[in-house]
Amino acid sequence: MKYTTWTLIVVALALLVNGCSAPAQGAAPVTPTAEEAAPAALEDVIWASGDVLPAQWAHLSFEVGGRVERVLVQEGDSVRAGQVLAELRAPDLEQAVHAAQAALASAQAQLTRVRAGARPQEIAAAEAAAQRAEAGVIAAQAAVERAQAELQRLKAGAREEEIRAARGQLEQAAAAVRQAQAAYDLVAGEPNVAARPEALALERATQAYEIARAQYDQLVRGARPEEIAIAEAQVKAAQAELAAAQAAAAEAYAQVDLLRAGARAEDVAVAEAAVAQAQAAVEQAQVAWDRARLIAPYDGTVGAIWVRVGETVTPGQPAIAIGDLSTLRVEITDLRETDVARVEEGQRVEVTFDALPNQTFQGVITRISPMAREEKGSSNYTAIVTLEKVDPRLRWGMTAFVNIEARK
Repeated sequence: MKYTTWTLIVVALALLVNGCSAPAQGAAPVTPTAEEAAPAALEDVIWASGDVLPAQWAHLSFEVGGRVERVLVQEGDSVRAGQVLAELRAPDLEQAVHAAQAALASAQAQLTRVRAGARPQEIAAAEAAAQRAEAGVIAAQAAVERAQAELQRLKAGAREEEIRAARGQLEQAAAAVRQAQAAYDLVAGEPNVAARPEALALERATQAYEIARAQYDQLVRGARPEEIAIAEAQVKAAQAELAAAQAAAAEAYAQVDLLRAGARAEDVAVAEAAVAQAQAAVEQAQVAWDRARLIAPYDGTVGAIWVRVGETVTPGQPAIAIGDLSTLRVEITDLRETDVARVEEGQRVEVTFDALPNQTFQGVITRISPMAREEKGSSNYTAIVTLEKVDPRLRWGMTAFVNIEARK
């Protein structure tokens, strides 16, 4: 326990007076005078010590670990609630905040557009898109019809007139070959016969005959199973394209109707929900970023800074102390369990400070902790003393000595 200088002097004088006035052996006891009995009153005085603290103070620490990017304040600076005091290097968290803010702006713009309704130009564009979609339906329908006709033709086989026409073309091609062959035979013995026109004519006639022969054979034979399968697949593909074109056209016309009708209450509600969701994303990103920043929880003064730019800190490591110095008080930390029962809240006390010698301040005990703290095998209680007058020379952390008159 700490004692003031004058208290120690009084105790020493009391002991000296008691020693000098002790009765001699065998002498009759002597009743002490009032002055001699005064030191006994010191037993009714409780001496305690403590520190000067702001009424509200905190040791701030980062919620995440990392490298210190910036320290934005100095010791002694006055700060406002919400002010950023220091930041860790966290570009990804900062970028996430900016991205969320951009998404919020987009959602808000969409909500404004929905509430405003469609412009004439937008309706005209939607109508043009619907007309293009309708044209796509017509083209897809024609493709289906062609595919179906081809499939039917393959399944039905060639008509008799088609076969006769193909047979006639085949016979004509054969006659042309014979004629070209006769002309070629006349010059076959000549040198460089391959370069003569008779040879070229024979080659072309032969090719025409082969084509006519293949066409005739196909008509006579009819479609093969694999050809019918291919044609059926083409019909299904054309029908699928038609269905997609019809769906697109329906959607395009529905969009026209929607634009003409203006914004529905449901559309506005959806857009408002998107804005709310984007706002929540911004807040969530901001919270994540704030974990890498130290933010003043209230107005106050920076008492101490324990980190520097470039240092690596761990979560929970004390970084900056902040306190509201507008109201200072004394926190007693060594009120013994044998004394706490003789002290009560609302009791007036005397307070002195080493930093302000020969001055005594009046105060009131405003709070006594309900539970003891174990320190070095001793149970001590904490008590708060509110000073009636705060000297501007008092500073955070100064040692204070409190004299308390014990209650009986």
